[in-house]
Amino acid sequence: MLIFVIYIYFQSIPCGSPSTCGALWKKNHLINQDTTLAPLTYALVSALVETVLGSLNSAVVQEIGLAWGLKNELNSLESILDTVQLVLQDAESKQRKDEALQNWLRKLKNAAYDAENLLDQIATEGLRRRVASERGKLIIHKLNSILSLRNPLVFRFRIAHKVKNIRERLDAIAEERLKFHLREGIIMDHQVGSEVENRHTSSLVNESEIYGRHEEKEIIVEKLLDDMNVENDLSVYAICGMGGIGKTTLAQLVYNDERVDRQFDMRIWVCVSDDFSIHRLIRAIIESTEGGGCNISELDPLQRLLQERLRGKRFLLVLDDVWNENSMLWDRLREALRCGSKGSVVMVTTRIEKVATMMAAISIHNLRFLSEDDSWSLFRRRAFAIGEVDESLKEIGKGIVKKCGGVPLAVKALGSLMRYKSSESEWLAIKESDIWHLSDDDNGILPALRLSYDNLPLQMRQCFSYCCIFPKDYVMEEDHLIQLWMANGFIPSEGQTDLRLTGHLIFKELIWRSFFQDVKKNSKFNVVCKMHDLVHDLAVSVMRHETYIVENVEVLKFPKTLHHLSFCLTSWEENKGKLKLPINKSLRSLVDYGGPFTACVEGFWSFLSKQRYLRVLDLNYSIIEKMPNFIYKMEHLRFLTFECDNLKKLPESLTCLHNLQTLKLLNSEELLELPKGLKYMKNLRFLDIERCYSLLCTPPGLGELTCLQKLSIFIVGQDSAHQIGQLKDLNLGGDLTIKGLEHIRNFESAKIANLMTKKNLTSLALFWTKGIEHDSAEHFEEILEGLQPNQNIEKIHIQLYQGSRFPNWMSTLFINNLKEISLEQCERCKHLPPLGKLPSLACLSLIGLKHIKSLNVEWHGDGDGESSFPALTRLLIMSMPNLEEWTKPDSVQCFPCLLTVEIFKCPKLTGIPFLPTIKELSISSDNNTSFLKSTMFLTSLTSLRLQNMPGIDILPEGLFQNHKALERLVIGLSSIRTISLDNLYALKRLILLDCSNLEVIPEGLNSLESLNIMCCDRLISFPATILQGSSSLRYLSINNCKKLINPLSGPLERSSVLQDLLINGCPEMKYIPESVQQLSGLRELVIWDCEGLCSLPNWLGSLQSLSEMKIWGCKNLKSLPDGLQSLKSLRVLEIDECPILLKRCRKSKGKDWPKISHIPNIRIDGKMIQYLDI
Repeated sequence: MLIFVIYIYFQSIPCGSPSTCGALWKKNHLINQDTTLAPLTYALVSALVETVLGSLNSAVVQEIGLAWGLKNELNSLESILDTVQLVLQDAESKQRKDEALQNWLRKLKNAAYDAENLLDQIATEGLRRRVASERGKLIIHKLNSILSLRNPLVFRFRIAHKVKNIRERLDAIAEERLKFHLREGIIMDHQVGSEVENRHTSSLVNESEIYGRHEEKEIIVEKLLDDMNVENDLSVYAICGMGGIGKTTLAQLVYNDERVDRQFDMRIWVCVSDDFSIHRLIRAIIESTEGGGCNISELDPLQRLLQERLRGKRFLLVLDDVWNENSMLWDRLREALRCGSKGSVVMVTTRIEKVATMMAAISIHNLRFLSEDDSWSLFRRRAFAIGEVDESLKEIGKGIVKKCGGVPLAVKALGSLMRYKSSESEWLAIKESDIWHLSDDDNGILPALRLSYDNLPLQMRQCFSYCCIFPKDYVMEEDHLIQLWMANGFIPSEGQTDLRLTGHLIFKELIWRSFFQDVKKNSKFNVVCKMHDLVHDLAVSVMRHETYIVENVEVLKFPKTLHHLSFCLTSWEENKGKLKLPINKSLRSLVDYGGPFTACVEGFWSFLSKQRYLRVLDLNYSIIEKMPNFIYKMEHLRFLTFECDNLKKLPESLTCLHNLQTLKLLNSEELLELPKGLKYMKNLRFLDIERCYSLLCTPPGLGELTCLQKLSIFIVGQDSAHQIGQLKDLNLGGDLTIKGLEHIRNFESAKIANLMTKKNLTSLALFWTKGIEHDSAEHFEEILEGLQPNQNIEKIHIQLYQGSRFPNWMSTLFINNLKEISLEQCERCKHLPPLGKLPSLACLSLIGLKHIKSLNVEWHGDGDGESSFPALTRLLIMSMPNLEEWTKPDSVQCFPCLLTVEIFKCPKLTGIPFLPTIKELSISSDNNTSFLKSTMFLTSLTSLRLQNMPGIDILPEGLFQNHKALERLVIGLSSIRTISLDNLYALKRLILLDCSNLEVIPEGLNSLESLNIMCCDRLISFPATILQGSSSLRYLSINNCKKLINPLSGPLERSSVLQDLLINGCPEMKYIPESVQQLSGLRELVIWDCEGLCSLPNWLGSLQSLSEMKIWGCKNLKSLPDGLQSLKSLRVLEIDECPILLKRCRKSKGKDWPKISHIPNIRIDGKMIQYLDI
């Protein structure tokens, strides 16, 4: 028997970098006060109350409560919350149609937030007392004077008063529950609710309405038919993914295929949903077989009847929409199904990857999103009568389709909605709105996704919904997410459980359940992911009363219950005078993902200073010159990120942030010193100082921070408080750079660091200080030997090591997970370790190894094994002045995966070996012609870069004759006079850089799509006929060719396909060549630093495809042509450093303003003077 389950991974969506946030989000997202999706509005109250109860029972709160006589009040508070907690899940399930109940939940949630703040204040006082006893009275007195801390007696009285008030407030709210007649102990966790009842499915399908699934259906059907003769009587396959992607539809297509029907004696369809009762499922299967249903209630006779019906028959069983994660239940059902003949199949659809893997551990099909064409076909069928597509609505419709992200259910729902809307304004309203704005009746999308959300445990719901604080398409990093979740108290603390580990399990679970997509490791080996736009809309629908994202348009009304505020500003000028910050003082998160503009918003720092309850302050892109003192008073703060350009020293008052868990100092390159009392910040878990390059030392006693899990830099000092032994008991993970290794005394001292036990470390950098070469080579060698990392290490960087050989642990297979090695300025080393033996090594950099003369059999591992460097994809060899040869042994396969090779400043190297898989080669060195000739037979090359070879004035004959696959060529040879590009039929991109003796553009550009010419000082002409010779050239850039008077000179007999033209730094050019007039497909025209240009031709108005025009640094340009008024497609106009035009283009007043006023986006001298969101 064969069981089939289908699983989906989301397709990659272009990365939403901070610089593009504004373009991606045309509006402020919150996330208004609409109550369309009321069931999710206060669905997180239970989790919040649970968190408050946890705080009440914490040891430090109990201790302070006892000391201050608050024990009875705190016990009463706990009792009230326990009582409320019993009815909360029933209340949350009933709130959809009960506005009074919604108001009660809102009051309860606000009170719970206030209670949590108060309890946190009490706990913080307990931490402050403990630290005070450690630090002594003198230092505490100094800090108190700096921060003007409270009088202890007054503070104690105020706290007692607040506890009494919050207890009375919650007591009144608890009493109010009685009028709603709520039931106690209703367990909604893991229940998907009544909406499942509306999702009962059958095997029937209308294939005429299915688009884009034929290929996947064929893959599955062929797989089923190929495996008909398997020996197992129960084989398992797999289908799974997010709601609405089309799992059921694909299963129906397979189920109804004629070939499948012929091969099976019996076909059975069962809709499972959340009820995985063995009794129910067996009874449903029996009902679908010959002989009909039964009234048997006991399990044993049911199973016997099932086996009687299925025995000896080859059957196909579809279990649709499975949610069960209990492997024991599945095992019991599977055993009951082991009765059919060989080749029987069970096909399961599920949206949870864990379920797919449990039921079909190997054979999982990854269902794709629909393509844009298939999505449009489906939408068109739903939105328009057959054959009657309204052309005026077509482009708007395609915009609506795009927001569906290839999810068929979303396409169908919006297509059906648009069928009864006929005006452009109605269509535009839907295009510009978010999915969650639509009612459930018009939607169908969020209710389907909501099933997945309802199936999450309470704490996990908080973690997922918080992710709407990021803009759509934003690349989220796992560690960053976990730190934010921890800071907000979303990760439950149970005993001594590692919160980061719990956060990792939650992150992994959200991947399993298809909430996160495009999961991979970035260049720093950090796990990153994104959310599908529709999943993001789901998160927004949950948090819309508490979250706001501010962009570069006028701000809408902030909600009164705002707790999380995110900035995504891409320009300050566009927002000047518009942005009015909320008066809300109860923020818990304030994050900046846009750029350095947030800190410039009027009143921003005053607004920030009033936020007493912040847990997260992420000023990631807000460059500040000095840390404001009020930040050190934010006693609830758990997460702090900022960037200080000119800051030399962090003040000691930072250590008063006793709750701080995460401290990130980004790009603070001039920082010299951290607070000496950092060791007293006992809750600090993540200290990221990666780019603090000027740091002289790390604070003393870091080994006392027993919670510390991330320390990006540790600088070894001479005294014991700075010795490497401070790392001994720290459970560090991620990346770690250790500097000042010359201060380690001997092997035993190095061993004390205990690096071998730090299994969570993924990257280790070991740096000595320049100028300490007087130490013996043996001393360096024993130190490096003692710094052996754990076998889980993935990246190693060694710099300024002065031993003559590398340690033994680099010569073994001990570090099998090692993916990247960089050996830099290890100037005494004469031999490399056998790196070819490392099975996972993907990137290798050899820089400044002055004594290495040969890359021979030795570094391959003496020819041992079946292959050498089996996983290496990238190799960099740089600044190795004595390297003469590079050979490889004939006895083993070498570099089977090598794709990229870069060789810089190796003047004695005469050639490279034949590398059959290499795709990219870069050479920049004073090499001889023989070196270039050795590249002639690298026939697999798709990219070649030749640069900085002063001795090469002519390329070897036939250099390119074998490069049939070459698509990208960069030539940067100052002495070269002529270039022949014969035989490069696949060449798509050519860059000529610093070819100062080149006078003529080479021929043979027929296949080019992009041509970039830079700093070719002798080039005096660029005939337009070159464009006619290339039928595919779409991008042309001419930069800093000082003698070029007439680019694109001469006539252009026929239109070119050129779309983007950039002319930069041609001071002799006096006019735009007339040949440009023939470029009817031109979309972007950029003119930079052409001082001789005095006017623009009126015929520019004939370029009807032009959408962007940028004119920078043309100081003598006197006016704009009247023809610009004819350019209806022109969307963007930028003018910079053109002083005459600056006056003439002044909005509403300048003489040239009427010529450009129709252009939606106009920026002049860096200021956005017109921004029309149309």
